[in-house]
Amino acid sequence: MFTAHATIDTYDTKRMPVWLLVAMCLLPATQALVAEFLHYHPVWTYPILKGMMIAVPVAVWRARHWSLRSVGAALGVKKARWRWGLFVGAMMSGTILGGYYLFFFRRLDGGPLMAEIESVGFGPWHFIMMAMLISLWNSLFEEYYWRGFILSELRTWIPKSATVWCVGAGAFGLHHIFALAPLFSWPHVILFTAGTMVGGGVWTWMRLRGDSLIDCYVSHIMADLSIMWIGWDLLTSA
Repeated sequence: MFTAHATIDTYDTKRMPVWLLVAMCLLPATQALVAEFLHYHPVWTYPILKGMMIAVPVAVWRARHWSLRSVGAALGVKKARWRWGLFVGAMMSGTILGGYYLFFFRRLDGGPLMAEIESVGFGPWHFIMMAMLISLWNSLFEEYYWRGFILSELRTWIPKSATVWCVGAGAFGLHHIFALAPLFSWPHVILFTAGTMVGGGVWTWMRLRGDSLIDCYVSHIMADLSIMWIGWDLLTSA
């Protein structure tokens, strides 16, 4: 799957302390646990922890005195191969929707999702706005954070690309456990979390082979839109 030296963009850097890198890998899971699973003051904890995920990378880059060009190189922001991103997205979207309609259609309870939406004063039609926000903004944030910042930092500590791939895919899937737990039974949570790890593995592989972060983002949008369609189907059938 990987060559001895991955083709992800290389650049001069000082390694982040390993304890901080581990903390940053676990921060999204902490956010999901505290704000989404435990519902511990989510109005405050969610944006504060999300803000930390934006601020810490910026602080690291500033401490290194990087220019915007250096930051862009580390993130993998370069010319996209749009057809490639769209192709990967179409394959992922087809797999998600095909799996749902083949194995889960009308077999999942949409009640917990409806309860989650109503708990914040929203109704089913608000879900459409939330779905667009997740698909366009959150997918962009996750690519910036995981396939941009975290992946570039992992490469400074882990020489083997296969190991980087495993860590990147596994860490990305971890926070989905707590996001999915209030909505589905535990067997489904484990299965769907594994699916997010596969998705994270695909995007990590794309970046390791030198693909643009933009192509990862394009395919991520398509995958998230498919998931949001399933959410809408669950709501309207609840």
